[in-house]
Amino acid sequence: MHKRQITMIIGIMAVAALVAVFAIVFNSTPNEKEAVAATSSQSSKTVDKKKQSTSQSSQKVASKKDDAKSSSTTDVKKTLDVKKLLKGQSNVPDVASVNQKGNELTVVLADDGTQSLNDFMKAYAKATTLVLKSANEQPKISTVTVARQVKLEDGLEYAVAGKWQKDQLTAVNKLAVDPAIKDVLLSASHYSIGGSVWDAFSQQQKNDYQNHQQDGQVEATDNDFNKWVQAGIEKNK
Repeated sequence: MHKRQITMIIGIMAVAALVAVFAIVFNSTPNEKEAVAATSSQSSKTVDKKKQSTSQSSQKVASKKDDAKSSSTTDVKKTLDVKKLLKGQSNVPDVASVNQKGNELTVVLADDGTQSLNDFMKAYAKATTLVLKSANEQPKISTVTVARQVKLEDGLEYAVAGKWQKDQLTAVNKLAVDPAIKDVLLSASHYSIGGSVWDAFSQQQKNDYQNHQQDGQVEATDNDFNKWVQAGIEKNK
């Protein structure tokens, strides 16, 4: 009898021990799940932060590219395409050269060798007015110089040239679509009429310029302009 009681007690203790083990196992499982879930959540947040950082970096790169593109577009707009401007216009000469440096635009118009002096000057006046009005719309341009070559027996020269600066450039909108050459040149800061053209002028035409072959709105001498005009005189070798 005593042995049976001992055996039963041992059995009961064994069962209790098993129950305790199962309880510990089942109780720890939710905690482990929570720990795993917490770890997973933390990892997910880290990944999300990396994705967000990558997205922000991509947006910054895209923004920089857009800014560069916008800046490039602005620069293009600031450069006046003179050849495109005059293309298709009636009674305008061909463009011999164009140079835009900083805020200065310099244009040389060619001589086709077939026009009368009157038509030659009209063509210069029309082309120059188109260039001046377009340049006035470009904030970056504050000085425009336009000359037209004429072919002579002993070479060529700038038959007519003008330079428009600041106040004179802003006043070009007053010029007509097909202005008289006198109105165009007298509106310039400085102008110069080549010797061959001046000699061919009537006295009335010379009077239009008050008999000044070189003059302009600005009284001070412009040595750079004068040197540029002289450089346009080329003798046959």
